[in-house]
This record gives sequence, structure tokens and C-alpha cells, in this order.
Amino acid sequence: MTDLSFLNEKQLLVAGELERNVLLLASAGTGKTNTLSCRIGNILERGLARPEEILCLTFTNKACNEMKGRVMDIVGSEGRNVEVRTFHSFCYTILQWASKRDKNVFTDSQIYDEADCLEIIKKLPVVAENVQLKTCLKEQDKPAIMDRLGRLVQSLIGLVKEYRGEYNIFTDNDAGDYRCAFDRLFGEKPKRVQDAATFQGFLDDELLQEFAQDCQEIVTAYDNVLQEGHGIDFADIINGAYRLLQQNEARRFWSQKYKFWNVDEVQDTSRLEYKILSMIFGQGNILMCGDFFQTIYEWRGSEPQVIYDSFTRDYAPRQVVFNENYRSTRTLLDASYGYLQNMFPNDVNRLFKDAVVANAKEQGENIRWAVVRDTYFEASWIYNQLQRLKPQDLSKVCIFTRANYYNKNLSRCLKNIMERRQIQYAQGQRTKPDFPVAFMLVDEFKFFRRQEVKDVMAVMKLLVNPQDGTSLLRLIKRLGAGIGPVALERIQSQAFHDAGIRISDFLHPSTQKYNEPYEMLLRELEAGNVVVFDVESTGVNTSVDEIIQIAAIQMDIHGNYLSQLVCYVKANRSVGASEMVHHISDEMLAREGIEPEIALQRLKEFLKGKVVVGHNVTYDLTILASELTRLGMEQCEYLAFYDTLDIFRRFYPKLPNHKLEYLGDFCEVTCKSSHDALDDIRATGEILLYAVKHNIVPTIDDRRRLMGKYAKKLLPLSEKLTHLRSMVFDVRPRQLIGQAVVEIGLHTYYQKEEERVEYMRDVVRVAGELDDQLCQPFDMLQKLLGIASLSNTELDVMVKNKPKIPIITIHQAKGSEFDYVFMAGLQEKVFPSSISLKNDNLDEESRLFYVGITRAKKKLFLSSVVGENYHNPCRFIRAIPEGDIEKEEI
Repeated sequence: MTDLSFLNEKQLLVAGELERNVLLLASAGTGKTNTLSCRIGNILERGLARPEEILCLTFTNKACNEMKGRVMDIVGSEGRNVEVRTFHSFCYTILQWASKRDKNVFTDSQIYDEADCLEIIKKLPVVAENVQLKTCLKEQDKPAIMDRLGRLVQSLIGLVKEYRGEYNIFTDNDAGDYRCAFDRLFGEKPKRVQDAATFQGFLDDELLQEFAQDCQEIVTAYDNVLQEGHGIDFADIINGAYRLLQQNEARRFWSQKYKFWNVDEVQDTSRLEYKILSMIFGQGNILMCGDFFQTIYEWRGSEPQVIYDSFTRDYAPRQVVFNENYRSTRTLLDASYGYLQNMFPNDVNRLFKDAVVANAKEQGENIRWAVVRDTYFEASWIYNQLQRLKPQDLSKVCIFTRANYYNKNLSRCLKNIMERRQIQYAQGQRTKPDFPVAFMLVDEFKFFRRQEVKDVMAVMKLLVNPQDGTSLLRLIKRLGAGIGPVALERIQSQAFHDAGIRISDFLHPSTQKYNEPYEMLLRELEAGNVVVFDVESTGVNTSVDEIIQIAAIQMDIHGNYLSQLVCYVKANRSVGASEMVHHISDEMLAREGIEPEIALQRLKEFLKGKVVVGHNVTYDLTILASELTRLGMEQCEYLAFYDTLDIFRRFYPKLPNHKLEYLGDFCEVTCKSSHDALDDIRATGEILLYAVKHNIVPTIDDRRRLMGKYAKKLLPLSEKLTHLRSMVFDVRPRQLIGQAVVEIGLHTYYQKEEERVEYMRDVVRVAGELDDQLCQPFDMLQKLLGIASLSNTELDVMVKNKPKIPIITIHQAKGSEFDYVFMAGLQEKVFPSSISLKNDNLDEESRLFYVGITRAKKKLFLSSVVGENYHNPCRFIRAIPEGDIEKEEI
């Protein structure tokens, strides 16, 4: 039975209110996570929902992991089936679900992080040609200029995509949609566009004008490269989910899937994200939780008051405000609450009907505030405070600033101080060594963004998605013997593109054998050795769902059907809401289905030694492999697979869409696709033969000529990846990564750089720590890749494996807590920033300051530079009650 005895009165109210919707306003340290976990336990105990019918959404991986752990602690093993997701990962799941339904989205789509996307953007003409035009540049300066221009274009593309969703501009013409979104955005919010084209305070007006003129060509070219690699970016995840949920079938499915919704950190939610949620809340019970005073992402589109008002109007929630704090000392809580009362008196009086109470036993020390003459003196003061504290666990100390550039300056000063004092000790000028401390710039050392870590993850991405050209390109640059920059440019040239060649084709089994990616398909079609197949399943989660229908035909190049396999399969899992899509009921399966071991064995024999084809076939192959593993059966032994979705995206990128229904009309097939699996595979077979006749055969000589030379050089890397890919369903990610690093050659490549080697070892350790043994190896690998792509700062990982004090921005610290916190650079034009002062936009800056001071549990240190180019301390410090702060001038 769930223990609720440790909850206070208001926490008990939230844990027990399971009939009305709830709007919970909970500030830092008020026991929100425990309360939500107890609420879930209460739901399960009362039999109001199954674990999989409860969804918890939050906005960071850290918060997600904390919630998962707390639910398991309180609920036990049953809690592992409660769905706890970040908002982006939830929307990604919606896309994966849709990929099977509308067959226009690749099932094996991988999320490209901002660094991967930047690499694509830097190759676009708008960036590359601009750099080349700057003939006055020295060669060594060009990479920095390309990086700057790339980041500006990346910001503009992201903005256009964001507002395409915000304005709900979705037609079958993506390029036209982008133009329409940009023009409307530029007309309504020109300042927002100009900010996106501004770097370190300087507007690149020339680049902005070029982007404005060629917006649709630039964004479309970027999208095409993403799609070729079966990739999606962060904006695609949100926009894609929103677009799909406008379909009645999708909206009905997701609104019926969950009975209880828990949405955390709602103050970080954009209006578009809230629209997505409101479309699928349905009749479920909803708890939305947030803290108005921690709203620090308005610049990214969050509008909490609009969302609070909409939720209150539409769902009539019971409003609860937590006012008891369990995190900070009494002094620190008094200081932070006093700060709110001084900065936001009306909001505090409106929200806090009861006074805020500190439950900590310790009174604690006053905040210490130092005013110094320059950044070096500031660093020296911080260093001296650390020498007095002598923290035994450096992970419980953190230094915050407002901006990354300030972090770097402060870090350099701290490094100089440490080196100078070490020299003084060595020369006898100091009697004893300093207490050992070390510092880490998280922005420079984001774990999953480090070069060597991204190299390791590139290998893993290629094992899951062989079409990922960006990851392959990354590895070739490191390991592709004989493939230099000139050769890589040629492989990615228009001539290769026109011949239907993508860099990922060098990994295909046909290329390994024949130096041409489609030769195997043509030969096996001639021999009548090609199988087109499709499956239906209880759902779209390849980790747990089960195949319930198999349809496969063997065909030749003339379109003759040589044999077929069609059957229903019994399942231990209910089809649930999926019946609305495939119209196969549990009763039908019980009546007509055969045992899964028998059905899958027949399918294995049907596919053995054949070339396999399907439309978005990776879903079918993945769920087949997963279920074979779960049943303890050997994997299929087919020669290779081809995807007609990939083929038509490649040869016909400008078609309005690439759904099977549309392509059937385009190719004038005789058998139209439907919800019947056999009709779908016959339609797939016909469009395959259309592409063979009109595209693959006419360009085969060009491909042989262009690829032959490079295919041989890349064969060793290709064969290693093929060998590792054969292990993904049987070997845990931790062991697979360890073996891949050695087998691919990354360990040898970095062997002289011990720090990089150590970080590669950290990848193995992290994979082990995140591993869920109840999850199949391949499914766990996919989860790990999702975590890596969606992680922005992995602060917990960094401080756990590297005993250093992180120097980070307050935005990066959101959701974290530390015993000892130093907030540096607290002077006007730094905090609040120059831009916020110029735009008179200080409310969000003041909330950011509140977030910073509420990260401390035991002691808080503030420092301001008054001198150099700064003349006034940060204005927000004056809002802290005088009795809670002690000032010293140095």
C-alpha cells in the first residue's frame, strides 16, 4: 500500500484528488515529485487505470529520470510500465506511430541534434558560397566564419519551422508553407527575425536579406538532406506531431490511450506544445504543474499565463498552491520568498493565500555578496571561499552566470589563479598546498556533444539506421582510409545525386558485393527471388507489441506473383485502439489466428535467402526481429532489404507526399492500396517495378562508374558495420559500444589522446547505468540514442564521472540543486543582459535571478564586478531582504 504518511495536507489533497482536474503551482523544493509519484500509486491501488494508461510529461531528461526513479520507489515494479516521458520524446513516439499508419514518415527516423543539423546547414549554398565570397579572409579564419554563418542560418530555419507550426500552415507544399510562414512572421514580428540573425549583438543584415529572398529554397534543401538520412530535427518533432493530430484517427487514438495525464514544468510549455496536449486530453483526468516564477523561456515561445488561463477556462481544475519548502535553509527560503514579494507583489498576493513555510531544521547562514573591481578579483574571491568551504564532494558545488562568454572569462581567471598558487607553493612562498578543486565548463564539455562521444554514437546510429549519411560521413572523416576531403566532396556532388547515389549506399550489401546498390535487387527480381511484405501489429511499440497479421508475396521482374503467405497471428496483447486502423479484433485473432511461433517460422522460411521489399519496411523488419528475440527464436536470414519510400523520396523528392496511396496513383497501379495488407503489398510491388523501369535501370551505368572506385576503399568499414549490426538484437548496448569502439577503430584513432579515450569509456559506463534489463537490447539501444539526441546538458553525467565544479549558465542549471551555489557576474549589462535592458524586457531576467538563488540548499554566494566596463551591481540583488544578505567590498 502506498505510504502517504509523509505528505503534508496540501500534498495529500493532490495525491487524493483523482476525479477533478488539478492545476498545481509548486515552487522549487516543495515536494512536487514525491507528491506526483504518490498520486500515481493511489491511482493504481484504486484500480482506476493500468500503468500504461498513466502518462507523465516533463521537459528535461533529468526531471524525467528523477520521476521514473521516484515512481519505482513508491509504486514498485508495477511502476516501470507507467509512461514517463519528456515532451519531445512523447511527440517522437507519435511520429513513430504515424510512420506505420500513413507510410510517409520513415520508421527508423533518427533525431538529429543541433550539432548534426549545423553540419548539414554549413554545406548549404547560402553558407558555403558566402564564405567563399569573403576572399579577404585568411584560410584559418574560414571555419570560424562558416560556423557563425551556419548558426545564424540555423536560427532562422528553426524560427521559420517553429512559426509554421504556430500559424498552422500545413499543406502538401512544404516549400510554399515555409515561404508563407516566413513572410507572415517577418510582417508581424520583424524583431524576432532580426534577433535570429544577430550574433554577439551584431545583426547580419546581408545574410538576413538573402534568407528572406530564398527562404523556401534554403529550408527545403535542408529538409531534403535530413530526409535522405532518415533524419528529423527538434522542430520536425513538434510540428510533425501537431500536424498528425489534426487527423481524426490520430487524435482519437491518442486521446483514448491515457486515462491520467500529469504534465510538469508547464511554465516552459509553448502555445504550440499546449495545443498538442489539448487536442488529445480527451476525457482523461489532467494534472498540470508549474511555477509561474520560474518562467525563463518566453524568448523560446513559452507563455504560461496564456496556458494557465486556457487550462482554467477549458478544464475547470482545482487549484492548489504548495507553500511548504523542504529544500533550503530557513534563511535562504526567507531570502527567496522576500525577493518574490519585492519583485512580484501582486502575483505573490494572488497565488500565495498561505504564507510560505520552511520545513528545514537549519536556520543557515546569510547570503554573502562581494563587490569586486574586476573579473580576476571576482575569481580570486570565489576561489578563496572554496578554500574555506573545502567541499568534499565537488558535484554539490556549482558556479552560475548569465552568459557563456562570462563563464569562459571566469574560467580562465580561475585557471590562472590556481596555476599561480601552485607555483608559489612549489617555490616555498606558501606553506601548504591549496585544497584541491577543479572546474568544468559544461557548455564546452556537453557529454553527448563531445567529438569522440558523437563519433561513438554515430556508429550506434548507423547500426539502427544504415541510411544515416551524416553519421557515416563523420566516421569516414575519421576512419575512411583513402577517402579524403576531395573524394568526399565528389561523392556528395550533384553528379552522384542525379544518379540516385547517397553516401549511405556504400554500406548496402549490394554495394559490398557488386559496387552498386541496386544490382542485387535487379538480379534477384530476374530470378524471381524478391519478397514484398507487410505486417499489422497490436500497436507501434516494437519493444512490446506483437504481430497479428502477415502478408507476403514472392514476385519477379515481370510482376508475376510466384507464391504468397497470408495469415492472422494470435497475440498475448490486446489490439486495443489499434483496431480502429487495421480492423482486426481480439475476437478475430482468437478465432482465426495461429500460434506466433508457427506463423513467424513460416515467415522466416519465406524470407530466407530473398531480397525483402516494403513501403517503410524498417518498421516491419524491426518488430519482426524484436518479437523473434522475445520468443527465443533465431533471426531471419534475408539477403538485403529495399524500401520503396526511400526509393521514391530519392528519385522524386518534389512530389507533394510519398504515401503509398499517392504513389499508387502517380504510378497508375492496377491494385490500389487499402487497409488490407495484401492490397498494400501488391501496390508496393507495382510501384517498385515502376521505379526499376523509369529510374533504377536507366541510371545504373552512371552509378557503377561513379561508385566503383570508392566502394572498394569503404568496403572494410562497411563490413565492420555489417558485422556489428548482426549483434544489435542480442548484445546489450554497453557491451556493443565497447566492442564497436575497438572493432571500428576509434580506440586506435584516439589512442594518443587519453582524455578522449576516457570519455569513450564513459559512454560505455553511461550505457550501463541507463540500461533496463527488462528491455530488449535493440530497443534499449534506440532509447539510448533518443536520450543522446534530446539531451542538451548532461550535468548529472558530467559531475558524476568527473569530480569538478561546473561553471554553467542559470538556464543550464534549471531543475538542478546544489549545497553551495556561487552566482557570478551580477552587474548591469551582464545580468540583466544588455539586450534585455535595451528592449526593456526585465521581467524574465528577474525570474531567471530567482531560479538561480533557489538552486542553493545550504549556502549562497553572490559576486558583482563594479569597474572595468561595468558601473552598477545587478539591480535584482536589492530585492533580497537586507537582513538575509551580507555585503563586502574588495
